[in-house]
Amino acid sequence: MQTDIAELSGSTVLGGALPGQALFTKLAALARSGPSIPTGWLWNMQGVEVVSPSFARESFVSIRALLRAQRSNLVPVIVNANPDVREDLALTLKTAQSAILSCTRDSEGKLNDFELIGDLDAHLQATFDLVAERGETDAKELKELTDARPGSAPIVQTAWNNRLAKLVELGALIEIPHGRSKRYRPVI
Repeated sequence: MQTDIAELSGSTVLGGALPGQALFTKLAALARSGPSIPTGWLWNMQGVEVVSPSFARESFVSIRALLRAQRSNLVPVIVNANPDVREDLALTLKTAQSAILSCTRDSEGKLNDFELIGDLDAHLQATFDLVAERGETDAKELKELTDARPGSAPIVQTAWNNRLAKLVELGALIEIPHGRSKRYRPVI
């Protein structure tokens, strides 16, 4: 699923709480008929020049909270945001203690340059990078992988499980039931 944010909001300058609430209402309406499996919801930011903190809080942060509360399978991903917009979003997300996956889409439609922006500590970033590198994994594999690296401190499997669960909560990873265990992969 893809949504052109500039088109939906009717502006390339996204500022103010009330316009943010208006976009929230439109995004919530689009999210009503969500997919049955976890799916990236690509928010195309092409053409958006700036996003104020109040707009981001009332729209993007609020819709993500609603999606989590509803246990929606839609996972928002920021696409083609310029550096200023990514910076604005990162600051707002840090304040909200949240993060979101960001990437670019090339002229052929391929997604590239994946980055988590917002409030993410070094351990979570390293965990995300390992999962992205492997494509799909679980806590046991991550423990075995890092235990085998010379000079790395051992990390218990529970810590890996906690990190993976937090990345699912943030919308960076998808949890895949696998028998009695769970596997994880990036949203897209």
